[in-house]
Amino acid sequence: MTPTRTIAVFHPTSYRESRLIGERFRDGSVVILDLTRLPEDDRHRLVDFVAGLVFGVQGNIDKVTAYVLVLAPPGVVAIDDQEHLTGSFYNQS
Repeated sequence: MTPTRTIAVFHPTSYRESRLIGERFRDGSVVILDLTRLPEDDRHRLVDFVAGLVFGVQGNIDKVTAYVLVLAPPGVVAIDDQEHLTGSFYNQS
């Protein structure tokens, strides 16, 4: 039987919310992360944090828009519509 997955949506306003985001992802939730409310410095710190988190558990991260990310745990295809993605998160320059 496939485990039931939950979707957690976050609209963080400070980097202090990174722990809760990390815990939800680590517990197996798909995380939708809207970074539009974060100051630029916090946005960069949080993106670095979640990129390391996703890499560490061998998950996947997709950029939906410039400020919206989807974090998927290993074995989960969160977005199957590649046409609407803005590009692979890890293939940026």
